[in-house]
Amino acid sequence: MNWKTFGAMLARDAHVARRNIVQIMFQTFLQPLLFVFIFGRVMVGSGYMPVTYKSLLLPGIIAISMVFTGIWAVAMPLIAEFQWTREIEDRLLAPIAISWIAIEKVVAGMLQAIVAGLAVLPMAWFVLRPGVDISVKAPLEFVAMIVLVAVFSACGGLALGCTINQQHVGLMFGMVITPMIFFGCTYYPWSALKPSRSCNG
Repeated sequence: MNWKTFGAMLARDAHVARRNIVQIMFQTFLQPLLFVFIFGRVMVGSGYMPVTYKSLLLPGIIAISMVFTGIWAVAMPLIAEFQWTREIEDRLLAPIAISWIAIEKVVAGMLQAIVAGLAVLPMAWFVLRPGVDISVKAPLEFVAMIVLVAVFSACGGLALGCTINQQHVGLMFGMVITPMIFFGCTYYPWSALKPSRSCNG
């Protein structure tokens, strides 16, 4: 494999991300910030939810920010390159195997997802304090989960970007992203789904 070509493609994606940094920040952090503020600040401050909910909410916000960012960072540019700008043809002409083009897309999406997840920590600490405990008691497990979520989101973005037509972008968010947000145990623990596993409740 030509590592120089791989690095050049990765640097190009990084340059595009830096150029669109304001738009990316709004797309990445606006929704998590609103959820953190409403559920962690307003609902807890009003007494509708216990103070301990803040610590329960934070990991879910980190996860959903990473998933959303990873999918968006890979899927949307691919949809544009395949159907609007046709830039994918230039990438396919690069002196590198096609499989490594896909890997480069996944790596670029992973890096953006990791940055988005870690950036939630100071944002949540500022909005949720006092009452939230931000600590990493198992650093190796934390790093492993961060990497796995980043890989999952970037690979999901690759699959969606290669299969969804530009006219169905809205359907992608309605049928894929939204169910992940509400049924992915982002704002509640896995145990909360146990009563719903059977029809009898």
